[in-house]
Amino acid sequence: MTLKMSAQSFWILPCMLGLSALAACRPRELEAHAAPAVEAAPVSVRTGPATLLEVPKTLRLTGTLRGDREVDLAANASGRVLRVSVERGMSVKPGQVLAALDVRAATLSATEAEAQARSAQAQNDQARDECARYERLKERGAVSDLEYQQKVTQCRTLPLSAEAATARAALAAQNVGDGIVRAPFAGIIAERFIEVGQYLRQDSKVATLVAVDPLRLQLAVPEAEVSRVALGAEVGFTVSAYPGRRFRGKIAFISGVVRASTRDLVVEAVADNPDRVLLPGMFADVELAVGSHTLPSVPQASLLKREDQSRLFVVQDGHVQERVVALGPALGERVAVLRGVSLNETVVVSDPQLLQNGQAVQ
Repeated sequence: MTLKMSAQSFWILPCMLGLSALAACRPRELEAHAAPAVEAAPVSVRTGPATLLEVPKTLRLTGTLRGDREVDLAANASGRVLRVSVERGMSVKPGQVLAALDVRAATLSATEAEAQARSAQAQNDQARDECARYERLKERGAVSDLEYQQKVTQCRTLPLSAEAATARAALAAQNVGDGIVRAPFAGIIAERFIEVGQYLRQDSKVATLVAVDPLRLQLAVPEAEVSRVALGAEVGFTVSAYPGRRFRGKIAFISGVVRASTRDLVVEAVADNPDRVLLPGMFADVELAVGSHTLPSVPQASLLKREDQSRLFVVQDGHVQERVVALGPALGERVAVLRGVSLNETVVVSDPQLLQNGQAVQ
């Protein structure tokens, strides 16, 4: 009897333990089903529709910035360098002295040439009076024809000699003046080639002068796109030195020949550079306006940057959906969207940086 009861107890005990475990777990399941998660209250936002915007149609090109004027200055005189007044990168004004040469020998030559010119002019004046006297003697028959012809020839040649002497004096004076090298226009010294004590010839380079305001942006337009380029067309460009800044210019010069070696057309745009942040030689990423078309657009305020991508939030069924967008040109307070938003979709324009994808809004 004892064994029988023990066996019965052996079978009853697990059942009791199972019922206890079931009873212990059941309230938690009921609690989980009875308390669903409560959704956060909707956030109040301002919205606006994506509307059509007429924007310029652009052609993407690359270009190089050049000085409006670039020149290698020469002394145009011979002599030893006495003074150099400029350094690389210095701004100069028109007529400013860049260097001075030792022109003492040229000064002496100029003095001698001036004296010879005055002597020749005095001889010419005397010969003029003699010629007038011989004319009167010829009328009275007081001189022979041979003497008269000799004097007439002298009267014709002496003015030429005086003129030649005057020209030599002017040339000598110019050589003296060329000993002072001056800037022909305003610009920046890009390179300096001389030092004090160096002997220069007339063709020796002194410095490279570059005009930097405005600048020329040289472009190479592919042959297939030549018909889309016109004088006065606007260009926008960026340079790697200032990635967040956009510069503008206008097409001012178009070559009349397509280059056979590269099958492209050289085009130059002129860009103002008042603050001189742009430098000749910089490489530019260019957008050339070649017409216009319409694209969906959104307000500037709706855009934000995350992970180096342009994003915005679109409202759908009371919730926001985050979109990555490809942007086009900006006009005023609106930005054209190339990809990511459709016309008339509702976008959030107030504090988009505070929102999360899927958040409820009103």
